[in-house]
Amino acid sequence: MRALVKDSPGPGPVSVVELDDRPPGPGEARIALLRAGICHTDIAMVEGLLGEAQGYRPRYPVVLGHEFLGRVVALGPGASGVEVGDRVVGSGHLTCRSCRWCTAGRSQLCVDRRTIGIDADGVYAERFSLPASSLVPVPADVSDELAALAEPFAVSARAVDVAAIRPGERVAVIGPGSVGQLTVAALAGHDVTVVGRPADEIQLERCRTFGATRTVSDPGEVGELSDAFDVVLETAGSGAAVGTGITMLAPGGRIVCVGVPPDETVFRSADLVLRERSIIGTRSYDLSTWRTIPDRLRAAPQLAEIVSHVLPLEKFAEGRDLVTSRTASKVVMVP
Repeated sequence: MRALVKDSPGPGPVSVVELDDRPPGPGEARIALLRAGICHTDIAMVEGLLGEAQGYRPRYPVVLGHEFLGRVVALGPGASGVEVGDRVVGSGHLTCRSCRWCTAGRSQLCVDRRTIGIDADGVYAERFSLPASSLVPVPADVSDELAALAEPFAVSARAVDVAAIRPGERVAVIGPGSVGQLTVAALAGHDVTVVGRPADEIQLERCRTFGATRTVSDPGEVGELSDAFDVVLETAGSGAAVGTGITMLAPGGRIVCVGVPPDETVFRSADLVLRERSIIGTRSYDLSTWRTIPDRLRAAPQLAEIVSHVLPLEKFAEGRDLVTSRTASKVVMVP
């Protein structure tokens, strides 16, 4: 079977290779790939930018990729919860299920967590195996294009859950990229302002389509948003965006940091104290998040518009360039 593999640390090399197929192990489902998304984590892996400092322990060689939609083709001994023939999506984490974090509903902090596509083989392959307990079936009325967004949507859904927004609270999202757009959709029912840059007009227009009440990109207007929001969700992945988000918080407000900035954020901790502002980090999702994803996707069919390019696995390099140049809103690969 064909798979996209990174052989060694550092930038590249990445190649499509032939690997032996194998049956699923105990508790596993064997999955035929239908769709696989490209995200910035995959690109950082290819460029050799992930390591202990970013909370990862890459190993090589490794099959890349963690966003997927697939179809179950076989079940290993003891596997349950899905059936052969099911379309499935699921977690990119392999966790122990027994540590204090897993049992507390925070499996993304598992002491033995591995991430597929980084320190365990991922989904950029014609077939792959994952624990059946990490998977959820996709309803027939959720399209392949929509279901392919399940993993990044789960990140957004978890962030919204962590934010615990109360009725009437004023909400902003900083960063109108794909995760920001998915976050707007996950905020359905709330009055949402999205903050971007002048170059983000296409992305901001899509945010309006997905339910944003207002979008702001002019630097002068952004500067006028100080103390304006009870909740800010930062999805831009930059230290500057986090700093801006903190200034946007009203007294008693909270910022939920979703992005992983490569740079530092500078702020006055006195402002947190005197205004009782809070900073909350949210890392991806817990396994329990996935039980809610099919219904939440079904309620937001317009999200399929985010997928702008569909490419074969062999054209991963082209897809990477489309993402890094911001030419694409979302690139999905097919086997």
